[in-house]
Amino acid sequence: MMSYLREVDDPRKPSNGTLHDFVEMLVIAVAAALSDCDTVEDIASWARAKEAWLRKFLLLTNGVPSEKTFLRVFRVVDPKQFEVPSGAGWAALSAP
Repeated sequence: MMSYLREVDDPRKPSNGTLHDFVEMLVIAVAAALSDCDTVEDIASWARAKEAWLRKFLLLTNGVPSEKTFLRVFRVVDPKQFEVPSGAGWAALSAP
């Protein structure tokens, strides 16, 4: 899944003071969504509650992003990049 999410273009400009890794934010959002989180507030709250677990596989250099950070990023990311892969795409996602 990480390799698939790395292909999503980060719409942010580094000069704007980005503090959080884009792919890490996507991983958090997907994991939170799989845990029934529906809003950016739910995602950020879930991430804060699961921070120790998330740190087992994410760096979270600047901690967990806030709901405002998730909202700013999700407002500008291209939703077409999240279209579900078909056929070979699913095989690639499930490969070790």
